[in-house]
Amino acid sequence: MALAEDLGRLAREVIASYEARIASVERIIEATHETLEAFRSQREAMRTRLRETLARSASLRKRDFDAMMQGILARQEARERALKNTMRHYLRERRALAASLKGALDGSETNGTTTLQNLLTSTAARWEAQEREIRALLAEFQGEQEEVARTLGGLLSGGRSARVKDFKAALTIIQSRRELGGRDGGGQMRLLPGEGARSL
Repeated sequence: MALAEDLGRLAREVIASYEARIASVERIIEATHETLEAFRSQREAMRTRLRETLARSASLRKRDFDAMMQGILARQEARERALKNTMRHYLRERRALAASLKGALDGSETNGTTTLQNLLTSTAARWEAQEREIRALLAEFQGEQEEVARTLGGLLSGGRSARVKDFKAALTIIQSRRELGGRDGGGQMRLLPGEGARSL
């Protein structure tokens, strides 16, 4: 009987720890949403500035500029939506598992502990795969955002007026790097826990 009580107590501690981890993941997701919003604001400010500069100095019509940028913007928005959906799904699944774990303990202590152990064992590999997927998505998205900002920002900071030819070349560079699979200068991007994207 004491063994069953110890196992039950241990299982409750595991669940409490798991719920704390879910709360931590929620905070990380919230911070990620804020980061995505900051990326969007930065991108829009740069886009507007470049649009005005090209309209003024190179006589590029604003609607032509918007049409040229549409491919980049559409891809970034689609990636952002995919990232948000993946994170929401990940969190929903974690909450459902926490509820299942609690339910497993509502039965007899011995049976509940066995069920708890089976649940944890069956989902461990899936958790790791989802976490790797989210890290890869975050790293790739961050790398793309940085590449677009660096490339388009270079047009604005060159010390001379931006030209349509330079703008088209920048768009071609961005597209060609995306077609190479999200690599930046040959270095694969990776997100490490608690850090930004780094080139390997």
